[in-house]
Amino acid sequence: MGREILLGVEAHADAATIVDALTTKEGLSSFWTSDSIAEPAVGSEARFGFQGAPVPLRMRVDRIEPREVTWTCLGDFPFWDGTTVTWSLSPEEEHGGTKVLFRQAGFPDEQPEWEFASVAFTWAGILGRLKALAETGDAEPYLG
Repeated sequence: MGREILLGVEAHADAATIVDALTTKEGLSSFWTSDSIAEPAVGSEARFGFQGAPVPLRMRVDRIEPREVTWTCLGDFPFWDGTTVTWSLSPEEEHGGTKVLFRQAGFPDEQPEWEFASVAFTWAGILGRLKALAETGDAEPYLG
């Protein structure tokens, strides 16, 4: 069946600002990890390095649209191979911002619960940094 992580946050920023942060080296380096290589092109491979990790995390960019960015994990991290990451954006009418719905789907049921929970916790922190970047423009990578 598989497991998925689902998180949401409201950002007081327009969707274009968030898409830019999700699809460029500068944006990803500003809220996720300073060791990011990415280009805003469908079919390209984004690479994310983490201090202490034996290999970088690689993601294929599957979709870049005004309301959705989707990646597929190309392996590298245990239990991540073939998982999909989707960032769905919708208007937040009350304050004129954007709702960001994050989903990482396809984790195997065999993944230890502690590891799955730790990944979810990490993504929650990363999502918070994306919100801060979109609202203030201040770079503060979650990891390194």
